[in-house]
Amino acid sequence: MNSSPRIASLGEGQVLAGSYLLLRCQLANTRNGKPYGALRLGDRSGEIEGRLWEQAEEVLAPLKPGMVVQAQGRVESYQGRLQVVLESLAASGDEQQASEFLPASDIPLVELQKGLDAALARITQRDLKRLLESIFVRDQAFARAFAQAPAAKGAHHAYVHGLIEHTVSVAGLAQILAAHYGSQLQAELLLAGALLHDIGKVAELTLGPPIDYTDAGRLEGHLVLGVRMLDDNLAKLKVFPELLAEQLRHLILSHHGAYEFGSPRRPKTAEALALNFIDDLDAKLFMAAEARRQAGEGHWSEYNRLLERFLYVGPSALEGRAEAERPRPALARPEAAGPSLFDSRSEAEET
Repeated sequence: MNSSPRIASLGEGQVLAGSYLLLRCQLANTRNGKPYGALRLGDRSGEIEGRLWEQAEEVLAPLKPGMVVQAQGRVESYQGRLQVVLESLAASGDEQQASEFLPASDIPLVELQKGLDAALARITQRDLKRLLESIFVRDQAFARAFAQAPAAKGAHHAYVHGLIEHTVSVAGLAQILAAHYGSQLQAELLLAGALLHDIGKVAELTLGPPIDYTDAGRLEGHLVLGVRMLDDNLAKLKVFPELLAEQLRHLILSHHGAYEFGSPRRPKTAEALALNFIDDLDAKLFMAAEARRQAGEGHWSEYNRLLERFLYVGPSALEGRAEAERPRPALARPEAAGPSLFDSRSEAEET
């Protein structure tokens, strides 16, 4: 267990001292041509930029990203952001696993797994049920990898258990839309798409550390990898309706919504349109919540490159709003949408 001061708890003027994960390190030069170390440290609570002004070449030579290091320095504010000016930095001599320093979901894995199980239990159509159980239940190696995987390298839910958290959240949104639009949407097809849309990320991303893309992830991407995984599981079932298989493939391939966002096909079914929007909604609201969490005393976030805008993080227009937290997928929903995904009791038990 790492007992070093948590990065998220550090403020200007405080001392950072202890074991941290080295996420990035490189030599750069000052305007006068003097080499210095530009690096980034992380732990489960967050990350911080670092600068090493003295003996940078000698100190950084044996280090590489993914190593656990012993670091000491003072936290300063530079251009409105915190960074640590390091006095010492060296490879850690202890046996702590680098994975212990990776950020993880705030939601306990057991709670996320209950949410996933409850979503799977809502699938009653025979062919979909066989397929989803083949992937998420019978393939134990995949199930373990899915539960551990991040949902992204940096955009949203970029931490241990991030993929299952994002998937359960999108599945909850799928229920809400299906209840609201009724016969306009095939509820179980949309829910199946929500559960399957990012399965390729298990092969696209590695926890490292640090979290990064695999070779297959860079060369093919999680949409293509996801369809390949889907087809591998369909082959195991031997008999499966081809039209249903095509619609599932389309849900995966089109869920980014546009060619410029990586989808080889744009959504062409009602369910694909819905999946694209709820996937995008979950990611963007996560970014907005993170901007509020990381904001200082001002009313505006730093510029968000992915959203291409600043976000207002000042006082709420309504009274009683709590401080921002990471969004949790246990959303309040209309009675028509049924119980929460995190309530895994069956309808029979509730009656």
